[in-house]
Amino acid sequence: MYNFSDNIQRGIINLAKSNLDFLNQAAPLIRSEFFEYPIHGVLFDGITEFFTKYHNLPNDDFLLEFCKDKKRQAESISEYEDELYSVNNLDTSTSNNPAFVIDCVEKFAKRESMKQAITKSVDLMKEGRFDEIEKEVKDALMVSRSQDFGQDYFKDVDERWTRINSVNDGDYIKTCLPTLDRGLIGGGLGRKELAIVIASAGLGKSIYLANQAVKCLVENLKVAFVTLEMSEDRVAQRIDSISTLIPQATIGNDREQTLLKQRHKIFQMTFNKADLRIKEFPTGTANTNSVRAWLNQLQNYEGFVPDVVIVDYLELLRPLRDGMSEYEGQQRVAEELRGLAMEKNILVWSASQVNRSGRGARIVTDEHLADSYGKIRVVDLAVSLNQDEEEFDEGTMRVYVVKARNGKSRHLIPITINYNTLVMQEIENGSQESEIQN
Repeated sequence: MYNFSDNIQRGIINLAKSNLDFLNQAAPLIRSEFFEYPIHGVLFDGITEFFTKYHNLPNDDFLLEFCKDKKRQAESISEYEDELYSVNNLDTSTSNNPAFVIDCVEKFAKRESMKQAITKSVDLMKEGRFDEIEKEVKDALMVSRSQDFGQDYFKDVDERWTRINSVNDGDYIKTCLPTLDRGLIGGGLGRKELAIVIASAGLGKSIYLANQAVKCLVENLKVAFVTLEMSEDRVAQRIDSISTLIPQATIGNDREQTLLKQRHKIFQMTFNKADLRIKEFPTGTANTNSVRAWLNQLQNYEGFVPDVVIVDYLELLRPLRDGMSEYEGQQRVAEELRGLAMEKNILVWSASQVNRSGRGARIVTDEHLADSYGKIRVVDLAVSLNQDEEEFDEGTMRVYVVKARNGKSRHLIPITINYNTLVMQEIENGSQESEIQN
């Protein structure tokens, strides 16, 4: 590791106040407390503040005025003037190689970030705040220069269309409704996306998610299922019924257990790449970091990397930051789930409750989403389950496409639900345009 000497630290200040490209790379990596000499930290803060406000490099007059306000009581401004003189007249051998200095900065920033994360973790561990410890360490490990400068629109035409065409060849993930898939660009949902199913309590959100899990398994995908309300065994039992068509009421007897095992073997042989993990978190205890930690464990210890993560359901996850209103908290959870989808390159499915006005609505729309209208802005796909008493008796439902960021929205898809096996199935040729009447 390079020695982060006084001269190197002066070289950072020299380059930061004179080289815009260097400052762009260094600013996200360095915090003022990293500098051994506090004056360097204050100078660096002055440079970054000017850059943030004016998108340009500061002059010495601005830096000295900044230092007057930020210096400690025991310090005199002459110390800052002397140090700024030393920075400006630095031996060019230290600062004439910005690539070398930024390399030093990156290595040092990683080291210092980890040291600080470990220091903070000591106190957090005493208080049992393990989720926060994980976040501190994770943030420290992510300190690095980004080498991804985005897409050069005109230069990358061929590469872009190669990627798009390869995705169209099979990387989109099917929903459990063919009409919905046909209305989506690519014929399904993409990775790095968040989809939710909305419904009143007890109307079938969890059953829909279980059907979606089975559909993904049939597509030979790996699924991680997070349950925040039901036990792991109960979720598994539902998936047993849906995947084997054995009724819930009889699945536990000896004869049906034998049949279940036989059909499981057939299922696994037919869809030999499919896999499923189910994890229960006690209600009200988990957040997205809990889910992330579990996914990391699955990968590190079992080599299991899911294609799809299903979270049942959104309102039962806590936001990472405390002290927010229900409105803010649920929007934040949606944002965190979508961030998880992007980070892990997965599709995330979840569910959400309706608000009070949505309980009596003929068709549940975005205005009936509980706690936060902001959730609908975050998700890529939102569908709602709708059912009146007559439809319940008939074993039918209407799925309404509330939002499809990459496809057709605002239409109804009639489905059947078998309350014995819990299988949801689209009624062929039943899709219809919707006129919303609440």
